[in-house]
Amino acid sequence: MRGARSSRLFAISFDAYQSERLAHFWAGVLGLERADECDDGVASLSRNDAGYRLGFRPSQEQKIAQNRLHFDLISSCLEDQQQTVARALDVGAQHADVGQEPDASHVVLADLEGNGFCVLVLNLTCLP
Repeated sequence: MRGARSSRLFAISFDAYQSERLAHFWAGVLGLERADECDDGVASLSRNDAGYRLGFRPSQEQKIAQNRLHFDLISSCLEDQQQTVARALDVGAQHADVGQEPDASHVVLADLEGNGFCVLVLNLTCLP
């Protein structure tokens, strides 16, 4: 194939009313570090296992509509899921009701700007 090039995901960027604060939140939830570079006021997090960055672009508008996308965080067991939920709540997340059943196996939370995300469990017993 002529001119074939390989591409990879470099960054996922989000508009954020308080970009630095939201970047700090997600760094705490995901255990990420601040990237060295900062372009156009974007707070950028890197050093995740997938090799891409999360960027938070300053926006003058607060969130007013449902997200077009959200994070699904996966845990290997129920205990890990509970730790992830506790860590998220410790850095400012709140429980969110999106119509999930009370016995749902996933936990729905919202970040500091109301962006929903789910914490799922891959298996109900810890993997060796």
